[in-house]
Amino acid sequence: MDIFGTARLGPSHHLARVSGQPGPIRRFIASSHIPTDKNRWKALGAIFALQMAHDLPNALTATMAPTLFVKKLGLPVEYLGLFFLPFVVTALKWLWAPLVDNHYSASFGRRRSWLLPLTGCVALSYVAIGLVHPSIETLWMIIALLMLKQVFYATQEVAADAYVIENLKPAERNFGSAVVWLGKEAGQIVGFAGLLFIADRFGWQPAFVTAAALFAALNLPALVRTEPAPMASGLKRARPFAYLASAVNRKVLAIVFAMSFSVQMPVAVIGPFLGSKGLTLSEIGVVLGVAASLGAIISLSIASIIIARIGPKKMAIAMLFIAPLAAPGFFYIALSETVDVVAVILIILIGTICTAPVRMALYAARIGWTSKHQTGTDMTTQQSVWFLGFAAAGAVSGILASAIGWTGFFAVNMILTTAALLFFITSHDEICAQVAAQKTSSA
Repeated sequence: MDIFGTARLGPSHHLARVSGQPGPIRRFIASSHIPTDKNRWKALGAIFALQMAHDLPNALTATMAPTLFVKKLGLPVEYLGLFFLPFVVTALKWLWAPLVDNHYSASFGRRRSWLLPLTGCVALSYVAIGLVHPSIETLWMIIALLMLKQVFYATQEVAADAYVIENLKPAERNFGSAVVWLGKEAGQIVGFAGLLFIADRFGWQPAFVTAAALFAALNLPALVRTEPAPMASGLKRARPFAYLASAVNRKVLAIVFAMSFSVQMPVAVIGPFLGSKGLTLSEIGVVLGVAASLGAIISLSIASIIIARIGPKKMAIAMLFIAPLAAPGFFYIALSETVDVVAVILIILIGTICTAPVRMALYAARIGWTSKHQTGTDMTTQQSVWFLGFAAAGAVSGILASAIGWTGFFAVNMILTTAALLFFITSHDEICAQVAAQKTSSA
């Protein structure tokens, strides 16, 4: 016995404890379906880098460019929707997504056959945009090049979305969805804090050339990894309208649009909104790159463990009470003539922590709402509607803010976000049951 009167364990007892039941940390990891195998983490790393590549340049195309034209070149805020025209291309990518599912080199890989050439096309498109001097006169040329870039980008994203699903085991999907969104937010940090800084200090062209180089580099991990072999059901040809034929899938698309529209409304106007309060382009880059993306990474890192244990529906229920906590800070900024940068950073940080898991909850559910034989087409159809919601939010948000003011705008956004969450929560179980039945009948 020790000095506390507790019987000491002999060597055999210690051995039994080590080799028998796992400790509490290992039990927690196992119950949360967090991978422990190094090869699985390599797959997750490639997924992380792929998502980072896709979100990194958005700081230039969706925030820097419209902010520059409105703040420095005098473009009226009502014309902000022009910069979201390229997302209409993305909303239509489901029409040609079956080409990506059906045509590929079996020796090179079903997804890499498309990822490799399109990575080059997207990178060259960013270089071409950088070569055009930004002005009101060249605005239409820039929009046209952005739309061409978006064709390549959207097609590459079909392969990238399918790559994510096909490289995640079923038990990893909730945690994998967190990796996807962490990658996106890491891309936002580099994009907003890095590319916007380059744009402000060194100019338009160096920023887009840097974006092209980073986009290509971050696609490399997925390009060098060996893909899993296509399942036998993958021999069945994908069809663009097959997904829309199902009533449950149409309901999924309605949820995706509602969630996207409400979540993306503040994103669409955040640059001009902060610019109207006196922040410079570099300060906006710091706020969005450091505060917003860091807040999202903090939030998603915690939420990744929670959603792996409770699932997307319960996470969405929690967000009904957490997401509205972001509203008071935005009301404060909206009601102020000018604001201190530090105060804005804190408000955006808290606001992002409160709202970031909304997207992750939907994505975790969407991964399970796809068929086996046309994974890319199904996910792309959902993603197309997500971007359609983004484009609609971009087109409407500037007009709405101009009509009712920033305070009214954020109040409307809070109401719409709550309604979208309720739509998702009340439909989740029914959709899961019907999708499972569809997969069983087609097996």
